[in-house]
Amino acid sequence: MRRTKSELHYPAKWYVVLVLALVTAVCLKNLYDFQLNSGRRPYLFIFWNMFLAWLPVGFMLLIDWTLQLSPGRFRRLMLAGFGLLWLGFYPNAAYLVTDLLHVFVNYPVDTSSRFWLAVPFWDHLLAMLLTAVLGLLLGSFSLLSIHEEIRRRFGALLGWLFAGLMLCLGSFGIYMGRFVRWNTWDLWENPRMIRRDLLDLVNDAGQRSFAADFCLKMFMLTAGFYIILYFIGSMQAVRRE
Repeated sequence: MRRTKSELHYPAKWYVVLVLALVTAVCLKNLYDFQLNSGRRPYLFIFWNMFLAWLPVGFMLLIDWTLQLSPGRFRRLMLAGFGLLWLGFYPNAAYLVTDLLHVFVNYPVDTSSRFWLAVPFWDHLLAMLLTAVLGLLLGSFSLLSIHEEIRRRFGALLGWLFAGLMLCLGSFGIYMGRFVRWNTWDLWENPRMIRRDLLDLVNDAGQRSFAADFCLKMFMLTAGFYIILYFIGSMQAVRRE
């Protein structure tokens, strides 16, 4: 069925995109301003990671645009294409949480001193924490939109099963990206490497145990964040009615 802009919650979604874009600009400006004594700017990599984190939102918006087209083969192909791209890049949003470790790589932490009493340490930590929260917001925002469409078409149960599966896959993707160093485009550029890495994971008990523990904790974080946002949104919808 063809969707209208109001059914897809426009222009409200554009307001959310605008707010997220402003927060992104603040994050990037703060991180760009950091400079070590050597003159090196330690967080320039965040610009690329932030671009990747925004791609799920971009593909979500393209999915919304496609849903406004007349039903037919072209629309189905577009939905399938944008849906697969969204799925492939979805883990890149919450992946920003793992970039918090760079604070302890780039800030000269002296464990023999009370380094947490130094204002610069908190400047680094809070700037990266804001970036991590932004990643969670970007991922949750894009998932909320697609979850809503699945719920409309197939019911609440399948909608939540879909959301839960995406959160699981997203957590696994974050693990593979951070520790095995996968990139999203490796899925189509280097499928042999993907198969080899998955076999290594299955056959290595130590790696398998660490992956399971990490993925569970990341799932709890992203799912908890997502569920809170979902029900806050539901409360607002009921209030408007």
